[in-house]
Amino acid sequence: MKFNKYQTPLTDELLESLPEEVRNQLLDIINNVEFVRRLVSPDRQYAKDRPRDDKGRIIVDLANPHIVENIDYFRPTAIHYQKYGCFTNLRPNANPNSEFGKWIREEKRRCWEGYVRESDGEWVTGYMYWFLNYSPIMLSKIIKGTKRANRIEDFPEFWEGIYWRFHYMEQAANGGLYNNFEGGQHCAELASRGKGKSFSLASILSHDFILGVNEVAHHRVMSVVTAYQKEYLTKDGVLNKFSSMANFCAEHTQFPRKRLKSSMQEMTWIMGYKDVELDVERGTLNNILGVSSKDDESKLRGKRAAHILIEEFGTFPRLTDMYNVLTPSVEEGDIVFGQIYMLGTAGDNESDFAGAQEIMYNPKGYRMYALPNVFDKNNQGRPNFVFFFPGYVNRKGCYNEDGVSDVIKALIEILMNRYTKKYNSSDPNTIIKVIAEVPITPAEAIVKTGVNMFPVTDLTERLQQLDSNPREFDDVYTGELVVNKSGQIEFKPTSAQPIREFPHKDNKIEGGLEMFQLPEIDRATGRPFNGRYILGCDPYDDDTSNTMSLGSVFVLDLWTDKIVAEYTGRPLFADDFYEVCKRLCLYYNGRMNYENNKKGLFSYFSKNNCTYLLTDQLEFLRDKQMIKEIGYGNKAKGTNATLAINSYGRNLLRAWLLRPTVVIQEVDGEPAEVTIPALFTLRSRALIKELINYNSEGNFDRISSMGMLMLLREDKMITYQGNISREKQEKASKNYLGNDPFFNRNYRTRRSQ
Repeated sequence: MKFNKYQTPLTDELLESLPEEVRNQLLDIINNVEFVRRLVSPDRQYAKDRPRDDKGRIIVDLANPHIVENIDYFRPTAIHYQKYGCFTNLRPNANPNSEFGKWIREEKRRCWEGYVRESDGEWVTGYMYWFLNYSPIMLSKIIKGTKRANRIEDFPEFWEGIYWRFHYMEQAANGGLYNNFEGGQHCAELASRGKGKSFSLASILSHDFILGVNEVAHHRVMSVVTAYQKEYLTKDGVLNKFSSMANFCAEHTQFPRKRLKSSMQEMTWIMGYKDVELDVERGTLNNILGVSSKDDESKLRGKRAAHILIEEFGTFPRLTDMYNVLTPSVEEGDIVFGQIYMLGTAGDNESDFAGAQEIMYNPKGYRMYALPNVFDKNNQGRPNFVFFFPGYVNRKGCYNEDGVSDVIKALIEILMNRYTKKYNSSDPNTIIKVIAEVPITPAEAIVKTGVNMFPVTDLTERLQQLDSNPREFDDVYTGELVVNKSGQIEFKPTSAQPIREFPHKDNKIEGGLEMFQLPEIDRATGRPFNGRYILGCDPYDDDTSNTMSLGSVFVLDLWTDKIVAEYTGRPLFADDFYEVCKRLCLYYNGRMNYENNKKGLFSYFSKNNCTYLLTDQLEFLRDKQMIKEIGYGNKAKGTNATLAINSYGRNLLRAWLLRPTVVIQEVDGEPAEVTIPALFTLRSRALIKELINYNSEGNFDRISSMGMLMLLREDKMITYQGNISREKQEKASKNYLGNDPFFNRNYRTRRSQ
C-alpha cells in the first residue's frame, strides 16, 4: 500500500506487531472507507492543483480534501500577539487614513470576507480567520518527548478538520461544489469527541456579536444558540466560551466593546451603549441569545437570526419538529437570510440520534448542504450525508504543524484502544461507548450508549453486511397470503413494500409480508410439520392512532432456530392485521403467543373460530411466579405484557441473539464450519435497527413481538429439555395420548373426511 508522505508507512513489521483482529479491522477500513482512502492517497492534491474561482480562491472539495501547507500565513495577528503580547505595535488612531486605521480595516475585511494566499489560491473563510486570530481557547500543549500535555489558554492550532468545518459552513451559505454554487442552505455536523466543536460555535457567536456577519449586515444582528438542556450552554458550554472570547477582545482590541447587557444568568448579551444625553441606545446593538428548549420548541419561534446554532442535536427527541419550527426564523419563502447549524457529538449517554438520522442521511429534504457519503463504508448508509468529523482526523499527536492528519497512525491508536477495552473490561457497554465517542464512520457514532442491553457493535456490523450486499433480499418472498378456491392459504407475490427502515415517519404504513423461508411440508400429512413453527405478536386495537405504533408478528422455525417470516405494518383496519396473523398461523401450521393486554386480536380469532391457533398462558411463567393465575376468555390465551415479563422477554431475546451458531463459510477458498453469534443470521433489517436504537423510553414494536416469540420459545425449550429437534417432537407426538390407536381408528379418519 502506497500512502502520501504525511502517513505512517504500513510496513510488514508494523502489521505483524498488531493483533490479528486489529490488523484485519485496519485493512478493512483502509480498503472500504472512501474518505480514508482519499486522505492517505499518494495522489492527494495540494492547493496549487485545485481550480480557482473568479476571486482567485481555490474551490475546496470537502469530499476529497487537498493538503494544506504553510498555515502560519493565516495566523499573522495571533502570532504577533504570542510574540509581543499585543495584536499590533501600531498606536490606535481615529484617523481612517492612519497606518492603524488601514490595519484594523484590513483585519475587519479578512474577518468578513476571508483571507486568500495569492501564490497558490489557498484561503480561509472570514469566520475561520476570526477563529484563528481572535478566539483564544483552552489548548492541550504536548510536553516534548512525553505523552503528557499542559492545558493552557492560547490561540487555536490550525486543524484541517476545522478548516473543512468552516468551509462547509461557507459553502452551504454562499455556494460550493455540491450545491451548484448556489448557496442558501443550512448545515449539520456529526463529530467525534475533542474536535473543537463548542469552541467553533463560541467563535461564531463572538464574531457576530462584535463584528456582525459581513460588511453589510453588521448592525442589529441576532444570533441564537440552543440546547436541549441549559447545562450544555452554561456549564463549561458554548456560552461560557463565547463570553471568555468576547471579554478577551474587549480587553485587547479596538473593536466594539461596550455592552448594554451581559448576563450569563439570562443568557443574553447586547452590544452597545446608552447615550445619556438623548436617553437612546447606540452602537451596533448586536444580540446573542441562549435558549434552553427542553420539551418546548415554541421558545425558539419567531426569533429572526443570522445564525441559529443547535448544540448536541442528538439529545432532542423531536428534532425534526424543532427544525421545522426554526426554518421560518431564517427563511422568507425561497430566500434564506440566516443559517441553521446543528452539531452533535458521538457517544453522549443522552443522545440516540434516532430523529437526527432522518436529517443526516436525507439532507436535501431539509435544505441541508449535502456531501457525497464518503464517510461510511462502501455501500453502507445513504448516498448523501452532512459533514462528518471522524475520530482519525486531528487526533492529538497524529497531525503535523500544519494540521495535516496522520490517518494511519490515528487509526492504529483508535483500534488498539478498542481492542484493549474489549478484552480488559467486564462491562459490555464500555466498548460500545469507546467506539461511539471516537467513531471511524457515522454508523459507529449513531448508537445510543449506556442504556442498550443488546450487542450494538455486532448488530451494527450485521447491518453493514446487509447494506453492502445489493442482492441480499433477492431471495426473500414479499407479498400476501390469500385463500384459494380450495379454501387453503397460499402465498401470492405482490408489489407490497416491507418496512425495512427504522424509525419510520408515521404509523399509516401498511407494510408487506416478508418470508425468508417457506414452510417445510410433512409428506405424511401434506401440511407443514406440526409443532415446528411458532409465532410471536405485538398487536394493536385501534384503527387510528396518534402514536408511531405498528403491529408486528414474527415466525420462528424451532428446528433451525431461525426467523422465517415477518409482517410489520398498520393496515387501514385493525381486523386486517389480525387476518394477516391468522393466515400466517395457518400457512405455517404454527401457534402464536401475543400480548393479551389488547383484546382485539382474541375477539377476532374467537369470532372466526380459531382461538386454537393462540397459545394458552405459558405455565412456566406461573412457575416463576411472574403470573399469579390462569384467567379465562382473553386472559386464558397469550401473555400479559407486564414490565417484569417484558424485561424477561428482552433478556431471552438478547441470549438468543448471542447464542453460538454453526454456519458454512468459505475459508481460504474451501467450505468450512464456522461458529458465529446467531444475530449474524438475522435478515430483518428494521429489527436490527430497532435493536441498535433500543432504549427503555421509546416504542419498539418488533422487539415487543420478538419478546413474545422468545417467551414461547423458552416454553418449548423447557418442554424438550433444551433440545428441540424433529426426532424429539416426533417421539413426543407418539407418546401423546391423542395418538392412541383407539382415537386414530375411530376419530382420525372421520375428521379427515
